[in-house]
Amino acid sequence: MMRGLLLVNVLVLLGLTAYVVSAQTDYTEPYRPQYHFSASTGWLGDPNGMIRYNDLYHVFWWGHATSPDLVHWTEQRYPMAGADGSFDYFSGSVVVDEQNTSGLAQGESAPLIAIYTMHDRATEAEAQGLSVSQDGITFEYFDGNPVLDTPEAVFRDPQVWWDADHQRWLMIIALPERRKVRFYASSDLQTWEHLSDSGPVGARANWWEVPDLIQVSVAGDANTKRWVLMCGMGPNSVQYFVGDWDGTQFTLDPQANGYLLRGDGLPGTVFADFEAGLPAGWTADGDALSVSDGTDLGLYRMSGWLGGGFLSTFTPGTAFGYRGTVTITSPEFTIEPSAINFLLAGTDDAEQAVVNLLVNGEIVRSATGAGDVLMRWVGWDVSEFSGQTAQLQIVDSTNSADAGFLNVDHILFSDVLMPSGREHANWLDYGPDYYAVRAYRDYDEAEDRAVLMGWLGNWEYARWVPTTWGKGVLALPREIELRTTPGGLRIAQRPIPTFETLRGGTVEVVNVDLDGVRPLTEFAPPRNTYELDVEFAVTDPAARFGLRLAISGRNGITVGYDARTGNLFLDRTRPENASVVPDFAKYVPAPLLPVDGRIHLHIYVDQSSVEVFADDGALALSAVMFPSATSTGIELFAEGGTAQLTHLQAWELASIWEMP
Repeated sequence: MMRGLLLVNVLVLLGLTAYVVSAQTDYTEPYRPQYHFSASTGWLGDPNGMIRYNDLYHVFWWGHATSPDLVHWTEQRYPMAGADGSFDYFSGSVVVDEQNTSGLAQGESAPLIAIYTMHDRATEAEAQGLSVSQDGITFEYFDGNPVLDTPEAVFRDPQVWWDADHQRWLMIIALPERRKVRFYASSDLQTWEHLSDSGPVGARANWWEVPDLIQVSVAGDANTKRWVLMCGMGPNSVQYFVGDWDGTQFTLDPQANGYLLRGDGLPGTVFADFEAGLPAGWTADGDALSVSDGTDLGLYRMSGWLGGGFLSTFTPGTAFGYRGTVTITSPEFTIEPSAINFLLAGTDDAEQAVVNLLVNGEIVRSATGAGDVLMRWVGWDVSEFSGQTAQLQIVDSTNSADAGFLNVDHILFSDVLMPSGREHANWLDYGPDYYAVRAYRDYDEAEDRAVLMGWLGNWEYARWVPTTWGKGVLALPREIELRTTPGGLRIAQRPIPTFETLRGGTVEVVNVDLDGVRPLTEFAPPRNTYELDVEFAVTDPAARFGLRLAISGRNGITVGYDARTGNLFLDRTRPENASVVPDFAKYVPAPLLPVDGRIHLHIYVDQSSVEVFADDGALALSAVMFPSATSTGIELFAEGGTAQLTHLQAWELASIWEMP
């Protein structure tokens, strides 16, 4: 696309009339991404209506842009027309009604139909509505709206697709407060039949939103596919489930979801999983406790344990767990791996209920719940106590006037530290800024791949980011596949290969020993728009190593690996211009073991974002940042020990807004 003032031009694109939006922008403003899509002005949130049709990709937000390749974009004029202004357009989808099942076509061309949530501005009630486009650009409000309504207070984000096997439309939609998704079917997009619900399962600390259900190839084999259900977890996460879809209902596959349901494949040795009562050698002094699946714990509905049961200090058989006291003590053990991990929920008052680690009889680590019934990981780095004798102690000192308890499960001795405070789930991205992910539907039937696109944002601070040209950026479109792991099938992802066409000349660096800080003098891009492919050898089990990006003095973003804890991490605790955004400073770890002693990272930096793909896409971390235009320094580092950079390739990436 040409820089400068974009005039309203009429184009003919494969039979659809396209109108380029008017905008006073040259796409060079501070923090403007150069190869991620951003709107010329205004708000850009969840990507909607992601379809390929007549060799053209569409994305809506409810603005509208089109692309021939998912890399270069043309922004269209505002698409929605005819509504009375009483509601806001919330997330939804777009379909091509090729058989005119809706009866809304006005000519020979198939209409494009938008299905979205109508969020009432006065009452905040939510229902689903339609808008119809005859030209692929302007979508007229349907007089018969709403086409789907329920008594649910929050009922949003419909994703709709054609079910060729049953010759009908299917919809997946979120019941956010209930941590469920619901499936509907329709023959005409106007009358919908409820089929089934799915959930709650997996993570449920926050509302479920923007769901999707797609088929994904296993290990790149187009003939072997499984169904994957995804849902957003506000404010900034996406979880997924692998299972089966029979046309009416989605069911989890227990084998494919061994990691999610039982903790299969978690690295380390399970010290106690409470599957068959209190393990041998454990003692309990005081009142009754529960080792069960939670069905004996009164009015509470616990969640997040692995396998068939967990330990709870809740008085079994009571309504609210009113109780006296109990102390549960493990047998002695020798600390050998560097981490102790366990799932924990319950009281957040350490004076009432606490899990302690005792080393040689002294308390050296403690943890409490988060004040709710959702189990989350607690991870302790215990490497400093290696070889010493230890015990675990669970102490509940609540009295009969309190409703306190602790739930504990899956105590794991490991060389990988699990991220404390995170629920156990299949996470699509561990970074702080990746949300509202949906898949492209290919009406051309020209591709056999699953491509996702998400929002690079976080509702904690999305409204306050310091971008004067608008708010919001879309993440790179990613191809995904399922890979077989010791824990079952897991998603692997990578940006679509078309981005390689933006590369400039290759800079290569090999076999550099790291001890301290080493500027990457071989690659000095003039702006933060580049790609790095980096491999490190783990040569010291105590080292932290990696790269510091967008450096300005002491400020920057760090992408690194902590060999002591087995964690890949993104450190945004000292970024430039962080003070303008609340809750922005974050340190985000993710569990990752080396492969053949190596850590492989693929990193995309684009002015105001960084996306990291580790181990050939087995793990991803995405984050936004706001460095000054001159803060382009890159450093390699190793601290606490040494490491080796075995191979690095780097490319400057061209802007998608410049003429070739």
